[in-house]
Order: sequence, then structure tokens, then C-alpha cells
Amino acid sequence: MQQISTKELPENLQKIFTEIQRTKIPLTVTHEGKPLVIISPVTTEPKRAAFGAMKGSGAILGDLITPVVPLNTWEVLQ
Repeated sequence: MQQISTKELPENLQKIFTEIQRTKIPLTVTHEGKPLVIISPVTTEPKRAAFGAMKGSGAILGDLITPVVPLNTWEVLQ
């Protein structure tokens, strides 16, 4: 995260806003060495929902019930 003091801020404000918008990196404004505010770019992209994010991306390619290996190969079942 980049930092700038309040003394330098008024001179470079337009340039700073353009740079923050381009790089998407937040900027911390300090006053007497202490953090005062954080300027961060606005995100215009909607957040993707975590629930249902993979909906429709899978496909069933075969039988889900029948075992892959024949039952007579299992020692427990003999």
C-alpha cells in the first residue's frame, strides 16, 4: 500500500486519483506520520455469490448407482 502525507496531497490530487483508478492499489494518507485515511478505488464489478457459483458447470456422464468394480471382486461380499 502506498503512502502520502497531507502536505503533498493538494498538489497532486488529480494525478493521485488517476493513478489509484488505473492501478487499483489503495493509498494511505498520513498526517504527522500517523495514518489518517485510506483512498481506495471503487469496484464496479458485482460480487459473485459463493452459493451456487458452480451451478450448471457439471455434467453427469454415466450411471451414479452401479459400482465401477464388479461386486464379486470384493472379498467382504464373498
